[in-house]
Parts: sequence; C-alpha cells; structure tokens
Amino acid sequence: MPNENEAPSNQELNSWKEIASHLERGVRTVQRWESELGLPVRRKGGGKRSPVYALATELDLWRVTSGAVVGKELDPGSERASGSAVEESRRLMSSVQSIVQSVSIMSLRQRQQAQALQKRLEEMRRRLRKTG
Repeated sequence: MPNENEAPSNQELNSWKEIASHLERGVRTVQRWESELGLPVRRKGGGKRSPVYALATELDLWRVTSGAVVGKELDPGSERASGSAVEESRRLMSSVQSIVQSVSIMSLRQRQQAQALQKRLEEMRRRLRKTG
C-alpha cells in the first residue's frame, strides 16, 4: 500500500506507438478505438492530427470498463485459452485494484485540500469581521 503522500503511478504515454504497445495492439486499432469506442486519448494541440498522449491508468480503466476485446484472442475451447483467460483476469483485477487505490488516494488528497481551503476561508471571514 503506497504512502498517502506518494503520487500514484500514472505513466504518460506520448505517442500512438506507446499507447498501442501499452494495450498490446496495433496503432491503427487504437486509433480506431479512439474514434469508435472513446479510448481516452488527449491531443497536445487543437487539431485532429496534433500529437497525442494518454495516461496509463486511464487506459487501464477504459480497458476494464469499455467492453473492447483487448487481450489476445484464442479459441475459447483450447486449453491455452482458459489459461490465458485466467492470466488476463488476474492482470485485469490487478489493474482494477491499482486504479481503485489511485482513486482512493486522490479522493483523500482532495478531501484534505478542501478542508485546508475551508480553514482558509474561515480565517479570511474572521479577519474581515475584525476589520469591518
């Protein structure tokens, strides 16, 4: 379990090639997933052909929740397929746990920041009452 003050690992992938490699697919496939399935890819410029980047944790969450077939397809009846399915399930569960942990850490940080902001606001109100 990481320390509360540690940033969750959120690797930035800075090209279609890196994104495709992370998802174990070809560049054309992940480009199609962006347009057809809402793959969470951002553009560094305003244009359609601007350089892209994506956050690994967002891609992992998308992979789990999108319904896209992201693992290697095998004949479901084969022995190798069932072993591969178990490995894929374990890998996905590990990704989900990592994402949940990251969300929890970020939620805690946001709560702490909100509390600090509330204290600052209360202090400012007290100062205004004294001067007014």
